[in-house]
Amino acid sequence: MSLSKLRKIHVIIIGVVLCIIAGVGVFYLQIKPQIKAFNDAKARVDAASSKGNETAKAQAQKELQAAIDEFNMSQSTLDVQMKQRMPNLDFSRRDIGMLALWKEQIKTLGPLLESFARDKSVNVRQAVFQIPAPPANPNDPIFDQDVLTFPLGTVQVSGDFKSLMNNIRRWNNCRRLVMVGAPTLVGTSPELTASYPVTCYIFPVAKGGSKIQMAGGGAAGAAGAAGAGAPGAPPMPASPPPGPMP
Repeated sequence: MSLSKLRKIHVIIIGVVLCIIAGVGVFYLQIKPQIKAFNDAKARVDAASSKGNETAKAQAQKELQAAIDEFNMSQSTLDVQMKQRMPNLDFSRRDIGMLALWKEQIKTLGPLLESFARDKSVNVRQAVFQIPAPPANPNDPIFDQDVLTFPLGTVQVSGDFKSLMNNIRRWNNCRRLVMVGAPTLVGTSPELTASYPVTCYIFPVAKGGSKIQMAGGGAAGAAGAAGAGAPGAPPMPASPPPGPMP
């Protein structure tokens, strides 16, 4: 049967699973409102200070400290996720960073994902990941991006409904940040087949530094990268706010 004919509870469960999968990636966006809360509280402190309103200033400083504490807590959690899921790609030295990206794309990412996709609880029908070739130019625009985006293709697995949902949720344990797109589900239980797209996001430690002088004149322009990231990925959080108020 098609997805439209599934029982309502199945559709609800699929939605919940997708929320869980998205949760890891969406966490990178959760710092953004905390930065806004910090900026709003700082503006209230400045406004109260300029008016000489000590009562309002004291309250605003309290709110500012709370915003700083909340930000620092979320930043610590984010740092743990980054350490667990991100390769150490530092593009401040473009030549060295390019070699590190080659190693990640050619030697590490493909085998890591293909190994992880071998889930014995389901029948894996398709899990061939399409990883683009890394750039050959150290001045490529990919080294200036906050986040590298790799649409990897589609995974197709079959089994009973519970096993398929566990297979989707399982990507939360991958050693790279992988986002699972909306699945399609066909067949008759217990022999259902789920297909879903997967995308990998990688956040560099640092973006590209000074461009390298290339033979033939000047810093080479940005040739289009075969491995350039696609738009739509969650942005990196802004720099953390300053420390606690004195």
